[in-house]
Amino acid sequence: MRKSKASISPILMSVLGFSASLFGLVNVGCQTEPAKAPSPVAAPTPPPPAPTSATVGATDAASVDGPAKKSKLGPAPTDGLSLAERIERRKADEAKLAAKLATDERMRLMAWDKTKLKLHTEVFSFIRKTRAAYDAAKSKADVEKLRTKMEKSIVATGKKLQVIDPKGGNSNVVTDYDVMLNALANDYPQALESSFDGVQPPLVEQRAELDKRTKKIDDWLRAVKTGK
Repeated sequence: MRKSKASISPILMSVLGFSASLFGLVNVGCQTEPAKAPSPVAAPTPPPPAPTSATVGATDAASVDGPAKKSKLGPAPTDGLSLAERIERRKADEAKLAAKLATDERMRLMAWDKTKLKLHTEVFSFIRKTRAAYDAAKSKADVEKLRTKMEKSIVATGKKLQVIDPKGGNSNVVTDYDVMLNALANDYPQALESSFDGVQPPLVEQRAELDKRTKKIDDWLRAVKTGK
C-alpha cells in the first residue's frame, strides 16, 4: 500500500506543476494587453467678444423699439422721370382711358338706339307737334282745351318709352323724352297760362329746358342715322 501511494505522488506533482504554469501564462497574457488610448479632450469654447458701445446701443434700441420693420415703400422707379413728370404721365393715361371708355359707351348706345329708330322718330315728332300746338294758343282757355285734348296721347306716347328701353340704361335719349312729355302734360301749359297773366319767368325757364333737350335729341338721332 505504501508503494502505491509513493508512486502516485510524482504524477500528482506533475499535474499541479502544469496547472501552475498554465495559470502563469494566462496571467501574463492579460497583463501584456495594450492599454487603450485616452479619449481626446475637446478644446475649450472661446468666450464671446466683449460688447462694444455700438452693439450695446443697437441692442438697447432694439429692446425699446422692437424688431426692425421692413419698409412698405416699393422699389424706387427706374424710368428716370421726376415725381411731377410721373404724375402728369398718369393723368394723361387716365384721360386716355376715360376717352376710350366714353367712346365705347357711345357706340354701344348708338347700336341700341339704331334698332329702335322708328319709335324714336314717332316719339320725338309727337313732342315737337304738341309743343308747337301749345305755342299757337291765344288764350288761357285755348291752353286748357289743348291740355285736356292731349292728355291721352301723351300717356300713350309715354308707353312707347318702355318699348324703346325696357330695362333702362340702353338708350341715350329716353330720359329726355320722359322729361319733355311730363313738362308738356303739366309745367309747360301752366307756364303758358301764367304768361297770359303777365308772369313770364316760368315760361322762359320751360322753353330753355325744352330747347336744350330738343337739340340733344336732334344731334343724337342724326348721329344714330349716320353712324358718326
